[in-house]
Amino acid sequence: MTTRERDTGDDIAIVGMAGNFPGAPDIGKFWADLCAGRDGITRMTRAELLAAGVPAEVADDPAFVPAAGLLPGIDRFDADFFGYSRADAELLDPQHRLFLECAWHALEDAGVDPDRIEGLAGVFAGGAPSTYLLSNLLSNDVTALTVGPDQLILQNEKDLLASRLSYALDLTGPSVSVQSCSSTALAAVAQGCSSLLTGESDLVVSGSVSVVVPQEPGYLYREGSRFAPDGINRILDAGANGKVPGNGLGVVVLRRLEDALADGDRVYAVIRGWAIHHEGNRARQGFNLPGVPGQAAVVAEAMAAADVEPDEIDHIEVSTLGTPFGDVAEISALQKIFDVDGVERVTLGSIDANLGHINQAGGVARLIKAALALHHEKLPPAVNFEKPNPQLAHSGDKLVVQTGLGDWPRGERPRLAGVSAYGFGGTDAHVVLEEAPEYRPERPSARPHQLLVWSARTSEAADAMTGRLAADSPEWTDLADVAYTLHNGRKAFEHRRMTVVSSENDIADAFATVTAEADSKPRKAGFLLAGVGEQYRGMAGGLYDSEPEFKAAVDECAALFREHLGTDPTASLHGSRGSGGGDLARLLGRATDTEDAAPSVTQPAVFTLGYALGRLLRAWGVQPSVLAGYSVGEFAAATLAGALTLEEATALVATRAKLIEKLPEGAMAAVPLGAAELTALVGDVTAFGVDVAAVNGPRMIVVSGAGDGVEKLAADLAGHGIPARPLRTTHAFHSRALRPAAAELTAWARKNLTPREPEVPYLSNVTGAPITLKQLKDPGYWAEHMCRPVRFAAMIEHLASVSPDTVLLELGAGQSLGSMFRGHPDFPQTSWPLLVPTLPGEADPRQDTAVLTEALGRAWLSGADIDWRAYHDGRDPRKTTLPGYPFQRDRYWIEPTRAAADVALGARSAETPVYLIEGELDVTARDLATRLGAELGATVVFAEEHPGGPDAVRAAHGRLDGVLDLTTSNTAKEER
Repeated sequence: MTTRERDTGDDIAIVGMAGNFPGAPDIGKFWADLCAGRDGITRMTRAELLAAGVPAEVADDPAFVPAAGLLPGIDRFDADFFGYSRADAELLDPQHRLFLECAWHALEDAGVDPDRIEGLAGVFAGGAPSTYLLSNLLSNDVTALTVGPDQLILQNEKDLLASRLSYALDLTGPSVSVQSCSSTALAAVAQGCSSLLTGESDLVVSGSVSVVVPQEPGYLYREGSRFAPDGINRILDAGANGKVPGNGLGVVVLRRLEDALADGDRVYAVIRGWAIHHEGNRARQGFNLPGVPGQAAVVAEAMAAADVEPDEIDHIEVSTLGTPFGDVAEISALQKIFDVDGVERVTLGSIDANLGHINQAGGVARLIKAALALHHEKLPPAVNFEKPNPQLAHSGDKLVVQTGLGDWPRGERPRLAGVSAYGFGGTDAHVVLEEAPEYRPERPSARPHQLLVWSARTSEAADAMTGRLAADSPEWTDLADVAYTLHNGRKAFEHRRMTVVSSENDIADAFATVTAEADSKPRKAGFLLAGVGEQYRGMAGGLYDSEPEFKAAVDECAALFREHLGTDPTASLHGSRGSGGGDLARLLGRATDTEDAAPSVTQPAVFTLGYALGRLLRAWGVQPSVLAGYSVGEFAAATLAGALTLEEATALVATRAKLIEKLPEGAMAAVPLGAAELTALVGDVTAFGVDVAAVNGPRMIVVSGAGDGVEKLAADLAGHGIPARPLRTTHAFHSRALRPAAAELTAWARKNLTPREPEVPYLSNVTGAPITLKQLKDPGYWAEHMCRPVRFAAMIEHLASVSPDTVLLELGAGQSLGSMFRGHPDFPQTSWPLLVPTLPGEADPRQDTAVLTEALGRAWLSGADIDWRAYHDGRDPRKTTLPGYPFQRDRYWIEPTRAAADVALGARSAETPVYLIEGELDVTARDLATRLGAELGATVVFAEEHPGGPDAVRAAHGRLDGVLDLTTSNTAKEER
């Protein structure tokens, strides 16, 4: 059969999934168990039952069946992550706690950061009634006495499940709790799909949870009950004789298919049609017994909504429990749909035998299983299946149980599956799933280096996430997709980690060299633009080849400079990389390593590099709050700040360079002294024909002048034991030697420049302070900039006082400017990590793309904003599956009092309860605590009287049955 053309505008994509099921705390383990034919049912030995608190008389009762689908750790929760106090967390129904964590993991799996959702995010969810409220809270005498009923209901009401999630994650779309017993989850999904189609929501989080407290490791079988007498659930089997109880929860994230594909979402499957209805009472044997016509009708309605014929369906996930009547009813309903001409074979599957009957959450478990089957192109086998239910024989081979792990490959037509859920009382739901669209277009080349970033609320969680990612990395097939998912699909927390990876082969090394930030906070960014000195051939060749925005900026500058100079001075930026090593001169930022050191080559090239890097970073969302350029770097700063247009700036740089080249050559030298120290030692340096050309620090200056004058000064300093290191240069920059060109440059500026107020403040080399509009409007400013010293130390002092918490990215080769910052006493050492180089120095063998990628990661670590969507623009990235957040769970639990704990399976323990009393107590509070302890038959321990406080009490008693805070109120204290 060939594929029919159809409109996909009403299709809904499942883009994220998470679940916590018996034996499977995540969907990875869930799928592995399904494929292996393993169930998650817990079956304890007698010794294990006794250790779990089951009385011996119950464990030895022949009617006791030790089988149940249990969830471990339902008493544990990461309260801090979701902003709950210990008291509130202990009162909160564990169903709500588990659902919050599961929903977070589903959003992570979808690659969705709740803080960056575009549009409205709806929540449609349901849960079971709060047995924690009934069995623990209301049955705990202290809780019942000290916490009002309103508060208990607020923390445990199932109908607040959706609102609780919406509030916790600040989701502002519709938030609706759904309840229809075992069809709850699919009914919620169906409502979420409708909300997406109407435009009411742009993203939907949907799911359900069912956790019964206490979790009993078995049940007492009674003749005529719906439970299996042997603890084995046999779905669709001739020997089906009852269900096994279970607990679980699952969440899916839904989007309109067109939106999901546009954003590069990983689509597990497509929801093509859905239906919900009630069976009424005409064809039902009773309120609690299913009816065949109603079940068949909801399947037919969903298929009609999906525009699907029976012969197009490949697989059905059934809702039956494994009870004789229920199995026959559902098989009969399916036979009404599929026992028709054209249908060759429809396979049947289930999850109850794997997990136990998980009530409200069963539908989402089946939905997740079917979506995974489509995604992985496999059909998992039924468990506990031996012989088909006799009712199946009426269909021949049209309806068959999937008994082995089978391949389910894509074919000539889309693969389709149905998922059913029938609720106690008659509310039914059915969903039709289709395979995700096959997407294999040509994609642009990936970057040569990928930046991986992750974070957590605590350092321990961040380290745990590092371990999870490293362990998962052997499964990665596309590093660019991994990076994209981490960038756009994960919330950024305070404790951050990053590493740079170039290929699958160096992942292990990358995770061995992770860079961490202990407590990141939002920070502004600033740009430091280098001057001539550190440049070398090919220093940005990788960026030119791999970053279109950078290339466009370089090419734009090249075209403009070509108009003024007749040649392309930027060619050396992206040619083959030169070789050489660094020296102190280069560290001071004044050495020249290009073969042609003429100002008309080096200055335009350095300007272009700084400007192009700045434009690239701004395109990635790194918006500078301040700019500071060294010498020629100031022209790039003025351009990026909007004070000069690119046309004006390139013309200024070219004209200035040509004027300087007409002047006699000169020399420069670095001197490790302050200007005053130099004068005190050798007198007025102008006597040597030399000027101070730059003040880079309290004891770091550069002198400039005629060659013989610089040599004489160096010889004089040598006599005092002070080295004056010559810099490789062609002219005496920033000295009176350039004065002969000042008038011509001023006249040119008056005619050709129309400076504007900077949109971003930038610092003046002439004053070391922010440039003023008055300075910019003065045509003579540019001549003064050429002839007067660079007051870089003053610029450092200004930034240290005004912007000490700003991330400063050095735009240029190496990190000479950062070295000057670190050498200045006014710049605090605590701010050193905020100095970020963006390109390697010539002696650094790393590639330019690697260093810039690391720079972006370091900026993010420090708290600078990155526009990750812009960073990936044009790359056609895809989201992928990665490990979820490692919640740091602690125990939050209130036990029932002993009398109330005598439930169906018998009393758990005869131990005396222990209650810890915390807080500053007055006589009244102390008497109340003592009286409560006597009434409850409990041991009362006052924390303030116990050496070591509350922790010591816990250690001494090994457990606590409750913690009371009877602290005297402030009002009472004042009255006393």
